[in-house]
Amino acid sequence: MSLAHQDVAAAVRKARDQAKVTLADLETHGHTQTNQSSSLYLALVGIQKRLLTVDPPPSPVARFVPELEQLVRECQGKLEPVRPLLEEALQIALRDPS
Repeated sequence: MSLAHQDVAAAVRKARDQAKVTLADLETHGHTQTNQSSSLYLALVGIQKRLLTVDPPPSPVARFVPELEQLVRECQGKLEPVRPLLEEALQIALRDPS
């Protein structure tokens, strides 16, 4: 696994952790963005698993860019605290030369 994969996975983990906190808060209050928050959290779990897979090797980091861009766009309202963490992951992915 490349250093770029590890760096993006670490940034995604931070975003995932924040998404989990946000999801728990929204669930507690029965907020209308609970389903959207759950989808965001599950998407981040999936991305992180795919970045860290060993067999078969993960896709190039560049393949995760469109997915991360979409998730950044979805971070509105109560999901806003996750946005800067996703933007960080996206910037790391964009810097990967491979």
